[in-house]
Amino acid sequence: MRFKLTPKFILFAVLCVCLTSEELWLKDALASNTGRIALTSFRDDNLEIYVMDAYGGNQKNLTNHPAYDGDPDWSPDGRKIAFVSSREGIERQIYVMNADGKHLKRLTITRDHSDPDWSPDGKKIVFTVGPDWINDQVHHIAVMDADGRNREKLEDRAREPSWSPDGKQIAFVSLRDGSGEIYVIGANGHGLKRVTHDLVGLQNPSFSPDGRRIAYYASHKGHRHIHVVDSNGKNLQRLTHTEENHWGPAWSPDGRVIAYYVWDGILEGKLHGTIHLMTADGKYLRQLSDDRNAQDYQPDISPLGLAVSPAANKITVWGKLKSLLD
Repeated sequence: MRFKLTPKFILFAVLCVCLTSEELWLKDALASNTGRIALTSFRDDNLEIYVMDAYGGNQKNLTNHPAYDGDPDWSPDGRKIAFVSSREGIERQIYVMNADGKHLKRLTITRDHSDPDWSPDGKKIVFTVGPDWINDQVHHIAVMDADGRNREKLEDRAREPSWSPDGKQIAFVSLRDGSGEIYVIGANGHGLKRVTHDLVGLQNPSFSPDGRRIAYYASHKGHRHIHVVDSNGKNLQRLTHTEENHWGPAWSPDGRVIAYYVWDGILEGKLHGTIHLMTADGKYLRQLSDDRNAQDYQPDISPLGLAVSPAANKITVWGKLKSLLD
């Protein structure tokens, strides 16, 4: 008996092969996730904080204020967003708002502040203070309770802190040895260790959810690229390879996806940047935002997350397949 290759069977076979693909998971099966991405966007000559879904759709302005608003960071429970704003003066201060943009509260009151990052238990926020224009333009990192109380200086000559998922360490960038390198320090301010060596233009360290790796961006042959390195400094890997500038990596809660932004320069007289997703090995990419009149950057993925596994998405795709075959 000869087997007949009907159009439906061919479609079935092709889709079954695709079901095992990480690329399909990243590009075509994000509809089932409930997570959101917060970002900073320069539109209409103003910087605001927006949120959007994992497809780049349903974009909403949360801040709606003529002053600078940026540096969004989701709280561990996904109910709040810490961010930076200059709405009450020239210097930037740290604020917290609900995930819908309501009930805004200012947490800091002096000097210039940036880079807020919640502790895993949601009880504290670490952040950058400075530069101090009186004291040799030096940044330092500090920590405070999530309500702004009990502020404490953590480390000098440090900026862009990132809390480890177990809450025991904080990664940061420092110029203390002549070049910008990643260091980690205990959350109690002890046990300083250097992670990277001899990199150029390194910024934005971000611990992976399992604490084993740190993502960051650094210069490579004249362009900025996303890299990852083990938290002990081994196994450095560059993830992006196009001749563009890639910035601001942020992990998904399951550690399988990294959000980042690409600086495209000036298009039609407007600053232009776009938010992208890629798998944590850098193999598969998806562009989320594409407003030619906007510069989108500083993405942060909600703790609700993107789809946690290809297996979960196979169900969604299987439903589409079944409807085609019926």
